[in-house]
Amino acid sequence: MFIGIPTFGTDHGKSGIGSYLRELLVRFDALMEDSGYTFELVGPKEDADYYLNGLKHIGWYAVEDADKNPIHNFFWNQAKLPPLVRQRGYDLVFFPAANRRLSGRLNCPTVGTVHDLAVLHIKEKYDFVHSFFNRKILPHLIRRLDHVLTVSEFSKNDIMRFVAVQDEKITVTHLAADQNRFKPPVDLQAVREDIAKRFGYDKPYLLYISRLEHPGKNHVNLIKAFSLARDAMDEPFLLVLPGPDKERAEEIHEEAARSPYAKDIRFPGFVDWDDIPLLYQGASLFVLPSRFEGFGLPVLEAMASATPVVTSDAASLVEIGGPQTPRFHPDDYQGLATLLLDLLQDREKQESLVKANLAWAASFSWERTTALTLQSFQTTYSTYERRH
Repeated sequence: MFIGIPTFGTDHGKSGIGSYLRELLVRFDALMEDSGYTFELVGPKEDADYYLNGLKHIGWYAVEDADKNPIHNFFWNQAKLPPLVRQRGYDLVFFPAANRRLSGRLNCPTVGTVHDLAVLHIKEKYDFVHSFFNRKILPHLIRRLDHVLTVSEFSKNDIMRFVAVQDEKITVTHLAADQNRFKPPVDLQAVREDIAKRFGYDKPYLLYISRLEHPGKNHVNLIKAFSLARDAMDEPFLLVLPGPDKERAEEIHEEAARSPYAKDIRFPGFVDWDDIPLLYQGASLFVLPSRFEGFGLPVLEAMASATPVVTSDAASLVEIGGPQTPRFHPDDYQGLATLLLDLLQDREKQESLVKANLAWAASFSWERTTALTLQSFQTTYSTYERRH
């Protein structure tokens, strides 16, 4: 089976969707010699350089300037992608960012991953044009997919409720922490010394890895909670917030500047792929305060790195974080401050949480996710062939 994979909407690897695609491609590449599958990315050189780095078998068809902005790419997908699919002879097209980029109709079966329907939960997330597209046009395009993949039971229920896709047309493929990348440190002191040299973080730190997007990612309440907790802390912790600036990021920076501990709130920007596991390992605590997550992969990555985790109780985070994870309401920054103090001052509680988290994270598997994804390709293709 020859499968085309448009990379539009995956943020050139600089987001959770980009990490998702990269993890799948690594495993697709390892399987290709014996599986009968052939894969080809469709997108710009920037995407090929990132996603295919170190891979041997996956092809690339160059398409530049098709994704100048979401509206431009929408029309490109409707007008230019269908003839391209016919020209390349794909047996199936896989859209890894189907909650962002889709084509209305192709001459082959389609499978798309709808990671979440965040726009329906966070009204301030997009401007009028993007909101109109996501609320009125995107559900119509999703329903045209031959099969829908999604990353949590929470998102599946959203798709059934808001898009009216039938249960049997949706497969949940949970994500996972890559156990080869994310694992407990062999020497924690050496890790922290390395972090001090690379990043200049010479104090213990709390970590939250996410694009800087307000209000959805909820950095502002985390900063408020951090400031309250620092007032009561004996030890001068840092708050480290890696990620690129996105919608309304200036409001996050303004809140940090207002904090009496502004000098201890660090914004390193986008962090290289190789440095992310190190930051998890060195953190005293990982916090995910988001107002909405379709999955929340950093939760499992931090757990696999033997770092205690605290999350909000929003959307899929209860499902993904497991019963052992301490939680708070995303608006309750005072409650979050209390949780932070409670965990940071109780070594026994931290150790118990780390032990439970390691077992929980290990119950998720990229190999299982890959197998379910390939199975959906095969079933969708076979069903399509019988109907046509």
